[in-house]
Amino acid sequence: MPYWPIILKTTSSHEEGCDRNWLINTKEFITDSNGNLTALKTVEVEWEIAPGKRPTLVEKENTEKIWACDLALLALGFTGPEKTLSEQLGINLEENSNYKANNYKTNIPHIFTAGDMRRGQSLIVWAISEGREAALSVDTYLSTNSYLPAKGSGNLPGA
Repeated sequence: MPYWPIILKTTSSHEEGCDRNWLINTKEFITDSNGNLTALKTVEVEWEIAPGKRPTLVEKENTEKIWACDLALLALGFTGPEKTLSEQLGINLEENSNYKANNYKTNIPHIFTAGDMRRGQSLIVWAISEGREAALSVDTYLSTNSYLPAKGSGNLPGA
């Protein structure tokens, strides 16, 4: 800290099976006639670096791909929610431009929010807590009952 080495780390989750893909930009969420997510359309991108200019990502030609998908989790970071996304999806905002939520659910029944997007920029411990509580809310929404530990239940690891 603060200059942690930039190395590729592999955890047990990666070893269980996953594909890692970098430099891909999502172009479109594809839905069925009922509005259910069925796929993502992506394109590969690369950095364009010009002297005296900021690096920019540019699309590689002929690299569009359709990925089957029924769940998308967006991790947008600490800069706060982009207004364009909330406008396109119809998500209500707080006065400070964070996503308005009740029990981590936005006004759109199947869209949840947590962390920086819900409470604003904060510490990593809050992000972890928000992620766990949002996961519980999503699990309950999908299955009507959850076995995930709730905050204050004493069942969290290390509690």
